[in-house]
Formats: sequence, C-alpha cells, structure tokens
Amino acid sequence: MKKYVFLILCSIGSILSSCDPSLVDQAPFSPTELSYFSSVRDFRGPLVAVYATIYDDYHFSAVGYNGWISGIWLLPGDDLTESRGANTFFELFDGSLNPNNSRLQFAFSSAYKGIARANVVIDRVNNVDYSGFDGAEEIAMMEGEALFFRAYQYFKLFNIFGSVPLVTKRLQTGETNTPKSESLDVLTQAITDLQNALPKVPENWSVENRGRITKNAVRGLLAKALVFRGNYSNSTADYQEALTAANAVTASLVPDFLHNFMATTENNDESLYELQAAMPSSGNNNLNLAHDGAWRGVENMSVFRGHSMEVRGAGDFNDATNTKYLITEKLLNAYGTDPRISVFLNPSDGLSGRIFQKYNKPDGSNDLRGGSGGSANNERILRYADVKLLAAEAALKTGDPSAAIGHINDVRARARAWAQAAGFGDGSMPAAYPTSETSTGTIMQWIMDERLVELAGEGHRWWDLKRWHVAGDISLAGWTGDISGFSTYLSSPVQFDVNKHLLFPLPQAEIERNSAITENNPGY
Repeated sequence: MKKYVFLILCSIGSILSSCDPSLVDQAPFSPTELSYFSSVRDFRGPLVAVYATIYDDYHFSAVGYNGWISGIWLLPGDDLTESRGANTFFELFDGSLNPNNSRLQFAFSSAYKGIARANVVIDRVNNVDYSGFDGAEEIAMMEGEALFFRAYQYFKLFNIFGSVPLVTKRLQTGETNTPKSESLDVLTQAITDLQNALPKVPENWSVENRGRITKNAVRGLLAKALVFRGNYSNSTADYQEALTAANAVTASLVPDFLHNFMATTENNDESLYELQAAMPSSGNNNLNLAHDGAWRGVENMSVFRGHSMEVRGAGDFNDATNTKYLITEKLLNAYGTDPRISVFLNPSDGLSGRIFQKYNKPDGSNDLRGGSGGSANNERILRYADVKLLAAEAALKTGDPSAAIGHINDVRARARAWAQAAGFGDGSMPAAYPTSETSTGTIMQWIMDERLVELAGEGHRWWDLKRWHVAGDISLAGWTGDISGFSTYLSSPVQFDVNKHLLFPLPQAEIERNSAITENNPGY
C-alpha cells in the first residue's frame, strides 16, 4: 500500500496518470467521470485519495508551520504533557478552545474530505459495470476499503465532536445542508460500515499491497467501536458482539515490545493497521520525518524526536529538548517497576529523562544527545494489544471475569518475557494478576491501568477516559492538572468543565456554511 499511497503524493511516476484526486470533486455522472472509470487502474486513483486523507491527522504542518493537530486527542489525557510550559488549549481547556480554533476546523473538514472520497469509491463500485475488467475482484474489495475509512472518520468525529452530520452518499449541488445526527447514530454508522466492510476485504494482501485494509483491521476497529458504544449505551449486546469481533482477530503479540514502534519491524504480526510512511530524499516533503521543527513531517513521529538531552548533575532529572511532548509524572508513577518504562528511559545509559522513545529508539543515525535524523517509521494506528485489552473489558462487562483477566495477563506476559530477554529486570514484572479475582471493580481498574502503561502516547487515552466516565467506571468531574502529580510543566491551571469539555466545539465556519446546523455543542 505504500506504493499506492504515494501515487496521491506524486512520488511514483509510472502510474500517476491514473491518480487524480480532483476527480472526487467532479459532478456525479459527469462526462469526465463516466469516461474515467474504465479499468482497475482508474478505480485505484480515487481509492488512493481515500487512504491519503489519513495523513492529514499526522502532518506536522497540517495547519501552517508547526500546525500539528494530533494534540486534539493526545494532549487532553493524563499520559502526555506539552514540554516547556507551552501548553495548548487541548491540555488546558482554556478560552482558546472555541469554535474558531483552526486545528478543530482542519480536523473536521479533513474527516469530511475523507468521507466524501470514500463515498465516491463506494458509489462507483456499485454503479459501474466492471465485471469484464481485468482486476474485477480487486475492484469489489475496494468498496470494503472505502467503508473502513468512512467508518474510521465517523469514529473519530464521534469522539471529538459527538453529534455531526451523517453523509453516506455523494452529495449533489443543493444537498450540502445536512443536519446533525445524534452522537450515538454517528457511532452506529461507523459500526454498520465496518460490518458491511468485513466480508468485502481479504484476510491478507500480497506483499506489494502491504498496508491495505484486511479483515483483521476491520475486526479490530469494529471491536473497538462496539466497546465504545457499549460504554455510552450500557449495552451488554454490544460488549458481546465486540468480544466476538476481537476473538476473531488472527493476530498475535510480537515477542519484542519495541518491534511495535520501529521502522525495521513495521507491519508485523501485532499491527492491524498502520499509516505507511517513507523517508524521501527531499527535506521539503510532507512525509519527511525529521526532528521537531521539520517542514511537514508526520507529526506523531516528529514531536517525539527530541534530538538532545539536558545533561544535569548526577541524580537530577533530565528531560528531552526539541521535543513537543513529554510523558507526565502520573505516567512515570504508573509504571513503577514495570520494565515498559524503558520505552521512555534507558536504565543503562546513565541518563534519565522523559523523552518518548516509542518512536525514537536511538540508533547509529539518531542519537538522543545530539544531531538530528529522519525516520521511515510507520504510525501504528491499531494494534492487537489494544484489541486484547478491549476484549478484556468486553469479557468483564458480559460476566466473564476469568476471561478478562486472561486477556490482561497475556499483554503483561509479553511485557515480562520481552523485558527479561532485553535485560530489563529478572522477568518477574509485570506480574500476572490472580485469576481467582472476582471483583468487577478491581478487574476494571486493572484494565484501565494496563491500557495506560501499554498504550501510552499512542492516542487512545483521552477517548478511553471519556468513555469510562460516561460508563460510570471513573469520574472526570474536577479533572485538573494537579491530579496524581500530573505535570509540573503546566503553564496555567486546567479549566476543565465536565459539562462542556467532553466534546469539542463544532467549527464556526461549518455552522455558518451549513444552515441545517442551528446550534453548537453545549457550552460553546
């Protein structure tokens, strides 16, 4: 899929003539369009445009220079903080978190760009007679891929904005004023799309198509969306269906934990879906993954690539410089003796510091204490450990605490074996939880704790906290940066309002553009 993704970015020459994203803006059934879809090659271009939209979430300069947007879901949680007190509205929940926020505008419009592009592919697969084309089988699969990405965008919109317009067809002129749908209807649309996608995509693709959507990707996101809907609707049926989807995933936890975050081991057996990236020769390219400050780097990599350390006296705490995000004191404390802390600190290098090394394990070309370097590292969007812990939650919610503990212990066993093999500890930590435990409150706390340490910094934490609050597992009332030593870097007090900030505001520009939207989210 790397090859196909780069078509949209004009980085592969031989197939560029079939990749024109402007075709998605043609009027439906226009002469240009009707004459275009005449081969499998012609279907690939619009599909590539669907895949390419995901890059918007990780551009370092999505909204101008330093215009990263992934802080929308990374910063509100309690695992990461922005370095040097440069905290944004997404961490502080201050007055700048308003309907005119450019990052929220970009996230909203980018999601609908992806939805519109997916609708083009879905429409064409269903309305063009391609039965006589070479590659007809691949074209049929493309509908499933487009459905996956439409679901992905609606899942994201649900978690950020809640109630948004549902658009499931190509819109003609005059059809652009679509009212908001209820938030659970938005999530249900994502679930329906995933259910419809599952029989259409293959179990695996050939090596040259690596990175395209498979059944495991669909099953994993479906399990996640169903657990979320179970949280928001208190539906045992959703948890049971989520457990079925999760148990159908044919993946495995890779023995080496760090292989989930290294460029040399991307697309491994644990990865269900990851954004395909590559390091180009030019530094002025939107896939350039250099250190923080690089022009249009994939942001989740760039912000963690601090290329120097503050070296203080013995025993002092040394933080990474030239990196946007640091881990919080709360996360450091949560690890305790868990060897996965070595993802952030290398016990053998004589330094301590909160650099986020999941995406920046130093090698010969990228030292933590000097210089800079690029990366071809893929962004891991969905991995099996995430799904295992969702399965634990679903099992607990459906009355099977033993199965829930088993899923948690599987994740901890991998961490334990990896740590011993890597020389981090004696192989006794993190210890297995007793399978005799029956307290749902205790087991749920284990699940929440495990998701924090296993998935830290991967973009899941804030959405987890929100859904657990709604489900009654925790309370976010009184959420501040002072909780459990959250961060010493906060530049001002956190102004979180539980009646307002569980959702972010719809962009004012979208409200003005769409006359069917008459009000914003509560409090904005």
